[in-house]
Amino acid sequence: MFKDPRTTWDGPYPYDVLAPAGVTPETTHADMQDVSFELMTRRMMTPETQTAWNELRTVPRRLRADLVLYDVDPAAETPGELEATRTALSSHGVPPEAGACLALDSLCHEALDGLADELDGAELELPRIQDMTEFAEPVPPAFLDELIRFDR
Repeated sequence: MFKDPRTTWDGPYPYDVLAPAGVTPETTHADMQDVSFELMTRRMMTPETQTAWNELRTVPRRLRADLVLYDVDPAAETPGELEATRTALSSHGVPPEAGACLALDSLCHEALDGLADELDGAELELPRIQDMTEFAEPVPPAFLDELIRFDR
């Protein structure tokens, strides 16, 4: 599991704090309830670890923490993707679907040639794209609480 690199959290991310105690996203809910005993046994119960444990011991809070994790196995997925990329790069030519779309009759060629001559030297002015300031900052985790509702 990988954490989204743009994740912001109110304080340290809970799984990062509890990793030395063996807590991972695969830790069961029942085991999560007993993590406090493991923390106390290892003399790791601090305000920071207690806060992290509190965030992960209830289902709604844990789901919010899990929301920014991606279940990716690079070792298993990379070889297949590399082979697909190699195959795509080694095959030359136009795919049959694209070839049918690109087959133009001579009349179309003449019209396009004339258009090309007419547009030769024309300067194009690209439209300005407005800044999207609402996406400039990462979304704070508390915002997720407003978007996600749990039935009780």
